[in-house]
Amino acid sequence: NNQTQISAKSVTISGTDDAVDNAGMSTQMAYQLAKMGKELKRDMERAFVGVENAKVAGNSSTARETASVGTWYGGNKPGTSSAAGNFSTNGSPSATPAGTGATAIAGGSNRTFTEALLKAGLLKAFELGGEPETVMMSPSHKQLASAFNGVATKYKDASDRVSIGTTDIYVSDFGEVAFVPNRHQQANRVDILQMDMWSVDFLRPFQTTDLAKTGDSDKKLLLAEYALCAKAPNANYGIFNLTA
Repeated sequence: NNQTQISAKSVTISGTDDAVDNAGMSTQMAYQLAKMGKELKRDMERAFVGVENAKVAGNSSTARETASVGTWYGGNKPGTSSAAGNFSTNGSPSATPAGTGATAIAGGSNRTFTEALLKAGLLKAFELGGEPETVMMSPSHKQLASAFNGVATKYKDASDRVSIGTTDIYVSDFGEVAFVPNRHQQANRVDILQMDMWSVDFLRPFQTTDLAKTGDSDKKLLLAEYALCAKAPNANYGIFNLTA
């Protein structure tokens, strides 16, 4: 199980700002709340894939934190005491994930992201029952991966007239996977993911609360309380200790 985490942002708008005619906006408050909502979603994405963060139970002085993707690798095979081995490291890290969200990787030495590392990860995920279809990576790793021999499609058609070089389709021995660049991805890790084995669960969905008015200004708080849910960690594979 994971811990929930609260992400929140506040907005303060003066009476004048909300009263003037804002071209293309219903009100300045509504516009700022929409912007804050997008910022919160980016914060959440970074909490999931952009850091190596173990879950924190929290107390009166420490906020709760949800465990990131990288901490869910490394559990045992179901019904056994033997390690699943669904991650790869380099250079003897001082700590490695244990499949529970409680431990994050620490230390080790970085190496280049190679097709051999990718193929080893796809093999292990398949052996453990996974059917990954997404390989999430940083922009620099995406540039490396685009040159792998197994890349069959260099461009994904967006329409009859437009094609974009955003997603490469890699044909492995175990099916096709999409190379997806993520600007929030942790720079030293690549994730081989079966996306339906992950979810974002909300204790409190996005909600707005009125705060005490200060003089002529209205204040609102936008928050969400959520956790990353790893439904079947062994269906995925993490490649750690990569050169950024």
